[in-house]
Amino acid sequence: MSAIYLTPASLSYLTQFILALAITLFLACRWRNRNTPLVLLTVFFAGATSFIGLLFLDVSLAPFPRLLAVYAENTVLALALVFLLQFAYRFPRFYAHRKWEAYASLSVSLVYFLWEAQYMVYRYVALLQWETVYYRPPVSAYVNALVLLWVPIAFSRQTTAADPRPVHGLLKLWQPQGQEARGARSFVLVFGIIFVLGVIDVLRIFSLSTMFYNAALSLGILVALWLFAINYIHFVPGGVSVLTKLSILTLTMFLALLGLVGWMIAPSYIATYRPDLTDHQTLRFVPNVSGGYDVALVDFSFETELGDRVQVQPSGEARNHEIDFAFPFYGQSYTQIYVASSGVIGMGEPFWQPNMQARRAHLPAIFPLLIELDPRAGGGLYARQEPDRLILTWDHLPALYRPEAIFTFQAVLYQDGVFDITYNGLPLPFRFDPDETPSANPWLRGATPGRGESLHTRLDDLTGPLQEGQGAIIQNYHLDFRRYLHTFILPLGWVVIGGSLLLMAGLPALLHFSIIRPLNDLAAGVRQMEAGDLNAKVLIHNQDEIGFLAYAFNGMASRLSGLVTDLEERVAARTSALDATNAQLRAEIAEREQAQATSIEQQRTLATMEERERMGRDLHDGLGQTLGYLNVQAQAVETMLAAGQTTPAQANLRRIVQAAQEANADIRDYILGLRAAPAPRQDFLAVLRDYLHRFQTTYGIETRLNLPADAPSPVFGPAVEEQLLRIIQEALTNVRKHAAAHRVEVLFDFAVAATHVIITDDGCGFDVSQRVRESAKQRAGEAAEASSSHLGLTMMRERAQAVGGQMEIRSAPEQGACILVHIPRLVAAPGDDAETAGLAELRLLLVDDHPLFLEGLHSLLTARGFTVVGTACDGEVALEQSRALRPDVVVMDMHMPGGGGLEATRAIKAELPETKIIMLTVAEDDAHLFAALESGASGYLLKNLDANQFCALLAGLLRDESPLAPGLAARIMAEFSHRRDDSRGRPDMTKLTPRQKEILSLVAQGLIYKEVAQRLHLTEQTVKYHINQILEKLHVENRAEAIAYYLRAQ
Repeated sequence: MSAIYLTPASLSYLTQFILALAITLFLACRWRNRNTPLVLLTVFFAGATSFIGLLFLDVSLAPFPRLLAVYAENTVLALALVFLLQFAYRFPRFYAHRKWEAYASLSVSLVYFLWEAQYMVYRYVALLQWETVYYRPPVSAYVNALVLLWVPIAFSRQTTAADPRPVHGLLKLWQPQGQEARGARSFVLVFGIIFVLGVIDVLRIFSLSTMFYNAALSLGILVALWLFAINYIHFVPGGVSVLTKLSILTLTMFLALLGLVGWMIAPSYIATYRPDLTDHQTLRFVPNVSGGYDVALVDFSFETELGDRVQVQPSGEARNHEIDFAFPFYGQSYTQIYVASSGVIGMGEPFWQPNMQARRAHLPAIFPLLIELDPRAGGGLYARQEPDRLILTWDHLPALYRPEAIFTFQAVLYQDGVFDITYNGLPLPFRFDPDETPSANPWLRGATPGRGESLHTRLDDLTGPLQEGQGAIIQNYHLDFRRYLHTFILPLGWVVIGGSLLLMAGLPALLHFSIIRPLNDLAAGVRQMEAGDLNAKVLIHNQDEIGFLAYAFNGMASRLSGLVTDLEERVAARTSALDATNAQLRAEIAEREQAQATSIEQQRTLATMEERERMGRDLHDGLGQTLGYLNVQAQAVETMLAAGQTTPAQANLRRIVQAAQEANADIRDYILGLRAAPAPRQDFLAVLRDYLHRFQTTYGIETRLNLPADAPSPVFGPAVEEQLLRIIQEALTNVRKHAAAHRVEVLFDFAVAATHVIITDDGCGFDVSQRVRESAKQRAGEAAEASSSHLGLTMMRERAQAVGGQMEIRSAPEQGACILVHIPRLVAAPGDDAETAGLAELRLLLVDDHPLFLEGLHSLLTARGFTVVGTACDGEVALEQSRALRPDVVVMDMHMPGGGGLEATRAIKAELPETKIIMLTVAEDDAHLFAALESGASGYLLKNLDANQFCALLAGLLRDESPLAPGLAARIMAEFSHRRDDSRGRPDMTKLTPRQKEILSLVAQGLIYKEVAQRLHLTEQTVKYHINQILEKLHVENRAEAIAYYLRAQ
């Protein structure tokens, strides 16, 4: 292998190589699981280690062997990027929606790798077979930078995918949430540094010096490796042991420090180098009999007549200028001379400077002083041709990479083959740059015949008399300087290698005995205690922090063991007390069972009485009306027969027979319960018109139905229509029996808030106040005849109240009578039979200390189809009724005597957690709103809500919705906005998916499930499913608690 010449850059690359190799071995040792991301990352670091090794050889070898490493650098880097991009799309996990993007990155990176590989092969063939050196085209640097840019972009997209928050992607990159998102973002920063190095490689094409490039590349890669090591050990799946963390971090810091030391101390030593180059000196090269040249110092001679300025450029083929001049050189005659701006005179062909780095030289040339000069920045290259000689002068030309260094030297070629080299203005001492291209410093001087001689191993001294055969005469300043610097850097290189080996081998052992073994003993004791061994003891190794932890653990274990030993005695004492408590509890349970049985018996008695009353109304309105009809028709037949009107009498008899048969069938079905299914619903107005027509036909009383033109259809719900039809029938019966009227009118008025039904007649009328007193007697049970006479009016009023309405009677003697029935429109709205059937299964207990509101609420909910199993006037009675009746829902006022709504809520939820409690309040700013929800209330409603809205929210319980008025939802939100700084901290919402957060946000705004489903274009069942998942994840019982949890998290 060729000799290695260390420089500060090679020392830095050496530290990087060792660190990258250590990381690669560490990753390879974790291949037990063989998961795809780890394999990809390991292969990438193997490629990165190879790439850094090539960079080390690039800056450490002589020009030709250096090219063997340079040609492979970008191909190895391109292969490593193939695996890095695939790792990027799999860290922290592979997201299916990024599949095609990952495939695209694989395709692009493979194409880039194949392109670099084929160009590498082409350059190797040109170098080894043709001795020709080719540089990479500039476009490859641009492609390389774009592929490197793809890596941080891929990690950025993985960061946004790993962060589930519904926020802008830039915010996720700035403040990622979750370990996976933070891990991906850290790699954005790490590999962003690599992309910056790719940009620096692009800038190198223009004006960036090789020294700055090597410094930036060596330090940048070292920083990237250090950041990777720091971040990976924190986010690596499965965790990393303390020993590994300390070893990696220590090795990283050690190598980083030594890499910086090389850059810091080398410049002062470089400044002491003095090349064997003397100003104001003339060297004469004279052909000898062997076909070569003899070199000797002669008297200083510099031609001041410079001649004409030659137009040349500092780079490329334009650096050459052709001159026709016959000149014998190494026994070969040449007629064309090519003078180059970089201090070279080529014989017979132009000078191609990249080939100077090839293994052998094939260009016959004279090197007055090979260094890249800039003829554009001042001075110039001059040529003066005479019959017997050619004078070439590089006059006051600045160095291309060191513009402050000005060079003046001259070459005089004689037609007999003799040539002189004269130096008349050298910037001595010249400060060499070890990491620049060789031609940035004075590189060579002398002559070569171009017969395949090596230019990279000769160190001829041209200052003394020198005789040479046909071979080259070369003084290599670049090689001399590299050897000079190598002797200084080499000890530091051994420190890097030896220190790294010592750290990797000795540091783990040192850490094991001082830190790891005490920690392992402490962890073993903890595991023993976790397994149930309370006698675990930990050996105290040292009196340090770990020793203190071991001491504290032993004391805790001893105390815990004592507590467990004494536990049996305490358990026995507690068991005795528990037995006494159980006996008392059994006694209380027996009392409660007795109270529950009594309450149930009372409920049964009440239900029996209500059923009897209902049956009485039905018989009165059905069979009673039919019997009255039969009585009237029988008397009419008797009268007709007495008058000899046989035909009308027979018609009436047929009507009597038909009515009797219908009444018989009706009473049979009623008694036997044969009405298995309700009859199809008939049009209310059609039934009413038919009844009025029959009434008029039968009794000869003129009837009239007055309806507005815009009457709704259907007019009422089924339950309301039935009750209202019975009221009208009873009113017409009373007119027929008592009013002696000739005309009856039924008038409907559909107002905004209520429907008014007015029944008027032109009969004899009556004293309303007297009837009121008799009705009072009826309710008190004092007069049997009053009950018989006015049962119809009482039932009419009860029927109106059953549907949430009122009945009013207006009359005076000899002025007819007027019955007004007011039915709220909410009751008049058409009903949903399926929903009504579901409401009947919902058993309600109503609690309020205002009898009028309680009675009205009972009537409203009963008319709407709810099943009201009981009522209570305060919290204590509500608790007793709840124990006895076990209702599904308790609708309770917030403020009551005998234990307010809050206390009753807590007590009921403590004993009956499955019972839902809906709180009632008068105003939205109730101070106990938040406390009620925390006590277990499932909802909160206002007493002044519209009845339709009140019942709709309450019916939401069938759909597992929590009744919560929109105004109160806003109030809850405002309440929580004042509690955001609560010492309990904000709840964690990260366990919810973005869709679940969106649904919970809409529910918190007061929307019902159907509205949420419409807003998000989902089905109502899907919304319910998400709500159930939310309750389970947040560990709350109902929607109200979930809303409270959400608002606390905002």
